[in-house]
Amino acid sequence: MLSTCQVDHFRAFGLVALPGLLGPERTEALRREVDTALHDAYGATYDERVIDGISGHYLPMASTLTPVSATLVCDNPVLLDAAEQLLDTPALPSVPEGVLYFAEAGWHDDGIGVRGVTFATDFDRLDATDGALRFVPCSHHADARPSLRAYQNAGHDHYPCAVVETQPGDVIAFDAHTFHASFGGTDRLAWAIEYLAEPTSDNERDRVLRFMADSFEQACRGFERDRYPTWRDWLANPQHHPQRAEVIDRLRAAGVLDLPGADIGW
Repeated sequence: MLSTCQVDHFRAFGLVALPGLLGPERTEALRREVDTALHDAYGATYDERVIDGISGHYLPMASTLTPVSATLVCDNPVLLDAAEQLLDTPALPSVPEGVLYFAEAGWHDDGIGVRGVTFATDFDRLDATDGALRFVPCSHHADARPSLRAYQNAGHDHYPCAVVETQPGDVIAFDAHTFHASFGGTDRLAWAIEYLAEPTSDNERDRVLRFMADSFEQACRGFERDRYPTWRDWLANPQHHPQRAEVIDRLRAAGVLDLPGADIGW
């Protein structure tokens, strides 16, 4: 359960740091799982570094090969509950990802009109010199976005920002529309998941489905989709976890599981 101060901070500024949210044991287990899965999935190409956009090795982590990550989607409710507090509505998960980031990431947001929150954790201590995430506070507010876009489109890349230094186990929650970036770091091991507000209108549903469909795209990532699928293994729910079953029903009702790539990516 997040504090009122944490929720208010997120809603006012578009982000909130959640120190130690995952705890040391779960953090270490998740770190080992992400590192092992990325080495396994990318194999001989693991050491290749192609710098293009937000560069890195990305891997969906809801398979039988990544049980710690799969459990964090909703079986362990710490992130789902936090998402629903921050969004003040029922939330739908996207597929969690393990990532090895290669280089810097310029200023961007992840929003296409959806209401959503990203939870991101890094497995090393990060500060302003070596890749800590930095944010433009309040940039998630709808009335701020046109000015920010105009500034960005004019070719500017300097923003007044807040750098969030983290230790292993810390989680940063940020709005899908909050401008963020990472400078100064290389080869940063991380894990992240997004939750979107459950749609209540056709327009909201269309935007949610577009966002989810984009998250299923795995072309040219260099791993076997059958071994590291999107939702296929997770949907089997072998432990018959009741909360997972309920979330599966809600994903299905929203149409997410009918999208191309919902099983193994596309």
